Amino acid sequence: PRSTLFPYTTLFRSTRATGVSRAGVLARVTVATLLVLAAPAVSFLLTTGILGSGASVEFPDGYAVTLIVTVLVTAAASALGARIAGRAGRAAIRVVLAWWAIISFAVTVAGVSLDHAHLTELGIAILAAALAGLAVGLPLAARR
Repeated sequence: PRSTLFPYTTLFRSTRATGVSRAGVLARVTVATLLVLAAPAVSFLLTTGILGSGASVEFPDGYAVTLIVTVLVTAAASALGARIAGRAGRAAIRVVLAWWAIISFAVTVAGVSLDHAHLTELGIAILAAALAGLAVGLPLAARR
């Protein structure tokens, strides 16, 4: 059975099917992983007033701008990662965006428990970005 639970079994199975070298596939999956991993972080650095601690989270351009930019940047990075890595990238995209979803849960819980509205909103934006990335990246990766 084809399982994407373990990225490396899927990765190396795809190399046999396409005749592409393992190193080439691994390089493409690594690029896809880094794109999807960095997208929300880069977006937040550009749209929030984060200065090193949760207490300093602000949305200088407004929360809606942060939410929209983060979702769009993450979805675009997931799409690009899927185009680069193809089927071999499905597991990597899933794992990275699941990691972001776990982070979003922790940030949201911290924001609620500290009664810090901006921190809670940041957690919600991370979750929205992770879901958008999954919705865009996984179907594209499955088609390649």
